[in-house]
Amino acid sequence: MKAFFLVVPALLLAGCIGINKSITVADGEQVQRDLSTVNGAIRIGRDAVVEGDAETVNGSVELGPGCTVGAVETVNGKVKVGEGAKAASVEAVNGAIEIGPAVEIAGAVETVNGRVTVGAGTVVAGAVEAVNGQIVLHGADVGRLANHNGGMVLEAGSRVRGELRVSKSRGFGSDKPVTVIIHADSRVAGPLVFERPVDLRIHETAEVGEIVGAEPSYFSD
Repeated sequence: MKAFFLVVPALLLAGCIGINKSITVADGEQVQRDLSTVNGAIRIGRDAVVEGDAETVNGSVELGPGCTVGAVETVNGKVKVGEGAKAASVEAVNGAIEIGPAVEIAGAVETVNGRVTVGAGTVVAGAVEAVNGQIVLHGADVGRLANHNGGMVLEAGSRVRGELRVSKSRGFGSDKPVTVIIHADSRVAGPLVFERPVDLRIHETAEVGEIVGAEPSYFSD
C-alpha cells in the first residue's frame, strides 16, 4: 500500500489514474492494465480477467464471481470477493473484507480497521490478519492467522497451516479478554500464541498445536 501512495502523484500527472470516478469492468471482459482511482469504487464483473492490480483510495472494491485480478488494495472502503474469484492479495486500511466461497488468494489478506470473513473452501496461501476487527473462517484453508483486537472464530472444518497469534493490543482495552473459538473438525497445525488475555474455546474434535499464554476450555456441542 505504501508503494501506491508514492506513485499516485506521478500517475495523476500522467493521466493514468482516475479522480472522483468509479471503474467498472464488464462481465467476461479482459483488461491488460492496472485499475487505479481516487474517490471512486472499482467493480470487476463475473469471469472478467484483469492482468494488473486494482487500487483505490476512498472507495470499495467488488470482485465478481470467477474473475481474476492481481493485488487488491483500498484505503477507505470495503472489499467483497465473489465465489470462485482469484486474486494475488487483498488489503484494506479502513474497511471490512468479505471473501466468498471457493476463492483463491495467492498471498495475504490484511485489514487494519475492519472485520474479515473467509468463505468455505477458500484457500489463502498467506496470512489472514486484522488489527481492529474479528476474523471468521467459514471452513476456509489459510496460511496463518494474526489479530490484535476483535478475536477469531474458526467454523467447522477450517484449516490453519501455520501459527495462530493474538498480539498485544495497540490501544485501550488490552486487559479485556478477546474471544477465540475453534469449532468441530478444525485444525491449527502451528502453535497458538496469545500475548493478551483471551477466552479460548476449543471443540473436543479440533486439532491444535502448542498453546502458549492461555488456558483453553473444551466443548462438545
